[in-house]
Amino acid sequence: MSLILDDLYAYLCANGFGPSTAWPVYEGFIPNDTDQVVALFQTGGYPADTLGRENERLTFQVRVRAKRLSYAQCYGTWLTIFNLLQDAQQTSGSPQFLVGWYLCQAIHYGPLMFNDDLGRTNMTMNFRIVKAAEGTT
Repeated sequence: MSLILDDLYAYLCANGFGPSTAWPVYEGFIPNDTDQVVALFQTGGYPADTLGRENERLTFQVRVRAKRLSYAQCYGTWLTIFNLLQDAQQTSGSPQFLVGWYLCQAIHYGPLMFNDDLGRTNMTMNFRIVKAAEGTT
């Protein structure tokens, strides 16, 4: 069974983010001692769309945090990730897409922005995504 956060982590790492970059990615956690960070959180989802509950209809949030007073840098990174995820689908090629998932769509457009207690710019985005039953994609 493939977990959405693991697949999102691999997808973002294959497309320029991750531990060896300026924008490390974390799953379900955001460290307080790192200024520039991308964090992934599963946020629930929707009821199954079939009687047998074959399709997973999940939601997740991506949070981008930049240094204090770095709104433009945070927005640029937020937008890059937004564009990577919006309408990403199971396929091959470059950039690497989310294999096994389809219908990745933003729940809202534009970042939800706030500053944390250290004045660092944070921007979030929320998505819905569907994973079809094995053998149907």
